Amino acid sequence: MAQLAVEGYETASTLREAVGQSSITMICAPTPTINGSVDTRVLLSISTEVGKVLREERRYHLVVVRSTIPPGITRGHVIPQIELSAQSKIGPKIGVCHNPEFLREKFALDDFLHPGAVVIGEADKTAGDRLESLYSSFESPITRCSLETSEMIKYASNLFNTTKISFFNEIDQACKAVGVRSENVSRLMPQLALGLRGDLKFEGMCLPKDLEAFISFMRAKGVDLPMLSAVKQVNERTAKEQKPPMVVVNA
Repeated sequence: MAQLAVEGYETASTLREAVGQSSITMICAPTPTINGSVDTRVLLSISTEVGKVLREERRYHLVVVRSTIPPGITRGHVIPQIELSAQSKIGPKIGVCHNPEFLREKFALDDFLHPGAVVIGEADKTAGDRLESLYSSFESPITRCSLETSEMIKYASNLFNTTKISFFNEIDQACKAVGVRSENVSRLMPQLALGLRGDLKFEGMCLPKDLEAFISFMRAKGVDLPMLSAVKQVNERTAKEQKPPMVVVNA
C-alpha cells in the first residue's frame, strides 16, 4: 500500500474509505486449500465488512469477486453475506459479479493490464454492464456468463494448465528414453491440438491404437506413463456411460 502511494496512486487506509472513494469494489481474497477443502473465511469476512459499509451508501455500488472459488460460492455464500450485512438485496443498489484473475506470479501486473480474456460472471445484467464498461478500454475479448460458469472457467483454466504441465513432463520422460529433445516436440503442439469441448470420446483408426501402442512401447523401455494410461481409462468410461459424438482422426 505504501509503495503504491509513493508511486502516485490514490490509496485508502480503511475498507470504509476505499468503498467510499469508488463505485466498484474488487475483492481479491486468498482462498487456500485446507484439508482438501477451499477455505472461504477471509472472502466471507471481507464480504461482510463491505456489506456493512454499503448499508450507508445511496448510490449504486458493484462488488466484484476475483478469488478462485468453486462454482456456487458467489451465489450461495458471498451474496447472502453481503445482503445480510448491507440489509439490502442485490439488484437495485448493489451489484455482484465474479471476475476471475488469470495471472502469472512473475508477470501479474502485465497480465492484469493485458489479460488474454476477460470473464464476467454476472448476478444480473446491470452488474455485468457496469463491469464491462470498466474494461471498455482493454483490447482483450470479453465473455459474459453466469456466476457459476465464471467460477468454473477459472478452475478449468488452472486444472488445464496443471494437466498440460504433467502431460509434457510425461512426454519429456518418453523423449529422453528414445533420444529425442522434448522441446522440439512440444513447441508444435499448440498448432496441432484439436478443438476443446466436453462429452466427446475419441475413435477412428489412429487415436485409440496409437495411445495403446505408445503406452506399451514406453512400458517396454521401462517408462511408466500414468497420465496417458488415465486418458485411456477416461475415454473407455465415457464410451460406457453414454453414446456421445466422437472425435474421429484418421492420419
